[in-house]
Amino acid sequence: MAKPKITNPNEFILKRITGQDDLKTSTEYFLSQSTIGASTTKSLNFNGGISNESISLEYAKEVLEKSFKELQEGDLSTLEEMLLSQAFALNMAFNSLSVRASRQPDASTMQMLMNLCFKAQNQSRATIDSLVRLKQPSNTTFVKQANIAQGHQQVNNLAEKNITPQNELLKGSYAELDTGTTTTPKGIDTTLEALGKINGRKDTGR
Repeated sequence: MAKPKITNPNEFILKRITGQDDLKTSTEYFLSQSTIGASTTKSLNFNGGISNESISLEYAKEVLEKSFKELQEGDLSTLEEMLLSQAFALNMAFNSLSVRASRQPDASTMQMLMNLCFKAQNQSRATIDSLVRLKQPSNTTFVKQANIAQGHQQVNNLAEKNITPQNELLKGSYAELDTGTTTTPKGIDTTLEALGKINGRKDTGR
């Protein structure tokens, strides 16, 4: 069955899946990453440089699905293009803010624009760095360390003897202590006073 022609750029085309109820079909459709990405992209473009009437939600969803498939197959060209375009845009923001800052007679306004200018510059640099890392990933080598003892090896036997240094000192000349004469034990008064009455629920079950 051919897909119906899209006439409204602000609508998605939802196809009914045989054997599946409509609510589950619509939930899976609208919660897919391609649908969410297309909707977010068009919402963020509101009053942007591109007319929203020139962007179709359904076609944007298809573009994202195509990019998803390319990424799964190891094709990073779309990501590379995206990073490069962002670096160019940030560089343009850097230059534009620099010019605007130089024309400000007020020092505080100029300082504010220069701060934004340097932020754009830093973001452009970070984006270029990400692009370079994507194109030329670093090869990290993990070397398994060999357990080989070279030269003199000192072994701490305290853990094996389960003896702490503090306890070891008690075995010296101070281990036997003269505690004096033995004290006579006193009797213990075992008489118990009656407890006060506890105001609780009467147990009628016994």
